[in-house]
Amino acid sequence: MNSIATIVIISFLFFLFYVTKFFFTSELLTKKIAGSRARLTFGLFLLLYGVNQIVANVELLTICVGIVFIIFGIANLYRGYLQNKHYKAIESKQTV
Repeated sequence: MNSIATIVIISFLFFLFYVTKFFFTSELLTKKIAGSRARLTFGLFLLLYGVNQIVANVELLTICVGIVFIIFGIANLYRGYLQNKHYKAIESKQTV
């Protein structure tokens, strides 16, 4: 198994971890932080899955599908990063 596929699996497992944390948490801010981290890890999963598709099989259709996955992965990574940064700032203000 190549290293990209291993990281894809690990990022998907982290996504599942944060989604379950999101559903089983009752506090609103902790729920939002878990949701933003779930989005961030899902974006990483999509990005790396798209890269893996392009590297593993070089055909026109798989390259097009891989590019779509990469675009959605980058968008999810960016949005998840911004949300996580925002909610962590709110959390640090509350604890001080």
